[in-house]
Amino acid sequence: MVHSTFRIGILALGALALAGAAAHATSNDGGLSCGVTTQTERGMMAIEGVVQSPTALTGEYRFALKSQGNGGSTNINQGGQFSVAPGAPVSLGKVMVNAGSAIDVDFTISADGKRLDCSAPLATLT
Repeated sequence: MVHSTFRIGILALGALALAGAAAHATSNDGGLSCGVTTQTERGMMAIEGVVQSPTALTGEYRFALKSQGNGGSTNINQGGQFSVAPGAPVSLGKVMVNAGSAIDVDFTISADGKRLDCSAPLATLT
């Protein structure tokens, strides 16, 4: 059972990467970068929404995560106002779940009259 959950988690991350590729291209609009990072340590996976802008930026964000794994299921919603200084990456939501869990992330930001889907994995920031 653990093995199939791990495969489901890997498939979900792969699908998220493929489905979000086009969305990430639009979220890199005018030098603005946003996306989701993951880091696994000691059996836990940290999922974080990150945004970086070449200019000062304020707006609202929504970071929602659903996960399913051996430890049960999780449904988390975070959001609110944000402010970004030029060139500085800012965390706009962070959740920790059991490593190997199947996850579904919905991370969006609204700023300057635009709504961007930032649910794709984040490319390396410069």
